[in-house]
Amino acid sequence: MTERNSKLISAISFAASILISIQLLVILFRGEAACLNQGCKIVEDLTTIPPLYFNLVGFFYFQAVCWLFFLARQKGPRLMDLSRLFLLTGVAVESVLVAYQIYVAEALCSYCLILFAIVLLLNALAGWKQFIAGISLLSGIILISSLLSYGPTALLSKQQTINSGTYGTRTCLNPQKELYLFFSADCPHCKNVLQALEGCSSCNFHFNPIEKLADFDLKGTKRTASYDPELNKLLLKLLGIDSIPVLLEKNQSGFSIIKGEKQIIHYIQQACYLADPLLYLNTEGQSSQSPMPVFNEAGECSLNIECEKEGQQR
Repeated sequence: MTERNSKLISAISFAASILISIQLLVILFRGEAACLNQGCKIVEDLTTIPPLYFNLVGFFYFQAVCWLFFLARQKGPRLMDLSRLFLLTGVAVESVLVAYQIYVAEALCSYCLILFAIVLLLNALAGWKQFIAGISLLSGIILISSLLSYGPTALLSKQQTINSGTYGTRTCLNPQKELYLFFSADCPHCKNVLQALEGCSSCNFHFNPIEKLADFDLKGTKRTASYDPELNKLLLKLLGIDSIPVLLEKNQSGFSIIKGEKQIIHYIQQACYLADPLLYLNTEGQSSQSPMPVFNEAGECSLNIECEKEGQQR
């Protein structure tokens, strides 16, 4: 590696740390990170620590690379070997994050990809052997990740149940049914379903959001001590469901699934708001390929795509 490339590595690393410092300021003043696509928000919701700490780690990493290569030009080859190893550590960490986005979150964070590209560029500037080592490391991690089953393993490792994802419950005397509503605060179809729940009923409702809720003002709802929205998204993924709202009816044989605004509201009106609730389900929408009864209806929001305009035009 030439001295010119070493200086470039220091300069690019310093510039990357400045980029991250700007992101840190955005988080501190706005309360959320700036990003070019919705994938960033999805990935952030799946992490166990706030994005502020992730960015702090990135800031110190690029600063360390900058000064390691600066000192390596002064001290000699031994420190240069350590600097190269530090670059490969960056590739390994970023490769794990990218693999997680591909196979678990199923959404790519544009900001994360920019930093990943910078790490690959730094390795390329360190020489072709360094770049090949980095690509080999990346390929191995992506390949192994593609062979792993994340969903069931993650669910079992948490040792949690569907109630662990419940934000709150609303109960009535002598409930006839136990119902779990999966929803999002931003989905207009979910808002219509929640409006239909106002008033008394003969069903117990468990509210399982797919994201952290800033507020929830449905009268009669009792908050749980804690809840995990990531678990709710994971459960929907295991069921092969990629839209909301979704209503799960708990019965003796397991669960029945009711999907879509119209079908859910119709079901609630027939099963929960009568003196003697009916066992109502419109079997015309039932999927015959699923071992668990699934009843579909139009009026859904994607788990990853906002449908505010669709809801306004409906």
